[in-house]
Amino acid sequence: MSILNKTSVVLSLAFTIFSSISANAQEIKPYKAKEIEVYKGQEIKPTGKKQGQVARDGKQEVSYFFGLYNYWVPGTSYTVPDYTNKTEVLRTSAGTGVLPGSIRIDGNGSYTWNSSWDGKIIKGSWRLTGDSDYPIELMKAQEGKNWKIGKSNDEGVAIIVWNGSTWYNGKRIKGGK
Repeated sequence: MSILNKTSVVLSLAFTIFSSISANAQEIKPYKAKEIEVYKGQEIKPTGKKQGQVARDGKQEVSYFFGLYNYWVPGTSYTVPDYTNKTEVLRTSAGTGVLPGSIRIDGNGSYTWNSSWDGKIIKGSWRLTGDSDYPIELMKAQEGKNWKIGKSNDEGVAIIVWNGSTWYNGKRIKGGK
């Protein structure tokens, strides 16, 4: 078979394959997303109290929280959307399991945070929140953020330290009250 015949056979075969593929092709239609409704929150009205005054006004019993705590990052699970497959994927993150830092909450409206996050000793004031789940808020604490303190129901965990998205578990240090 000559080179010209071989080339002719290859081209004929390629044309047949291409014709077959293009005959089975489907039109791609764009995906139409749903409209997202905008959430409008309620207005938060100021209490009119100064932060230092709130911490010492005695309206809420918080003496349980006074003391020294080691804290650590617990493990967690969360879901993330998988838009391609129209499902959600469960992600699990293991906690550190170590006690990287400490927090002392004093009854006089002050706290000391030995931060493992940025290696700083942070001293500041706390205030009452009026929230029974997280009655104390450490003002301008780690990362310059306010962190709420709540009582934990988990065994071996005395407090939860939470900034709205990240949280730590805290264990009371014996003799640290």
